[in-house]
Amino acid sequence: MAKIKIEGLKEVTNELNRIRNQMTPNINKALEETGPFAKKLAVNAIFKKYGYKSRDYIDERVTVSVHPHDLNVFISARYEASSLSRFGLKMNKGFMVNTIRTQKIWFKGAFTIIGKDGNTVMFSRKRGDNSWRSLKKEEALKANTKVPKPLYGPSVAGSFKSVLPDIEAPIIKHLRERYGHHASR
Repeated sequence: MAKIKIEGLKEVTNELNRIRNQMTPNINKALEETGPFAKKLAVNAIFKKYGYKSRDYIDERVTVSVHPHDLNVFISARYEASSLSRFGLKMNKGFMVNTIRTQKIWFKGAFTIIGKDGNTVMFSRKRGDNSWRSLKKEEALKANTKVPKPLYGPSVAGSFKSVLPDIEAPIIKHLRERYGHHASR
C-alpha cells in the first residue's frame, strides 16, 4: 500500500499514515470475515431461487479469495452450464424439471445417461425420434451421425449474477458491522 504524502505538511502526512496503518488491519479482519459470509449468502440465495437438487453442488462451484495487500475480496463461480439433470426429478416417461425453483416444466421422453466425465447428462426425445440409440455406440458418435443435444440449465455463475442485487445490501451491512467491531477494540 502506498504512503500518503502531503507537500510541506510533514506532521499531517505522518498522522494520515498513522490512521491508515491503524485502519488497515481492521479492514483486513473485516474482509476475512465477510468473504465466507458473502459466499454462504450467495449459495443460499442461489439454492432458494434455482432448482438445484444439492446445496453442496453450488457451494463447491463458488469460491472466495481474500487479498489483504490490496484490501479486496473476490467471489467467483463456475461458468460451465449445469446439466438439466441437476434440476430434474425422474417421473414416469420423463422428468419434471424446475430450473427456477417455483416453475416446474415437464420433459416428456427425457432420459439420462452417464457422460464421458462420469456426469449424468439429460437428453430429450420426441415421438418417432430414435437418434438417442446412437448415444451408446462410439462409432456413431465418431462419425458425427445425428445425435441429440444434451440439455443444460443455468451455470452457477449465471445464477450467482442474478442473485447479486438481493445479497449486496446484507453483505455491506455485515462488512460494516465487522469493521466496526474490530475498530472499536
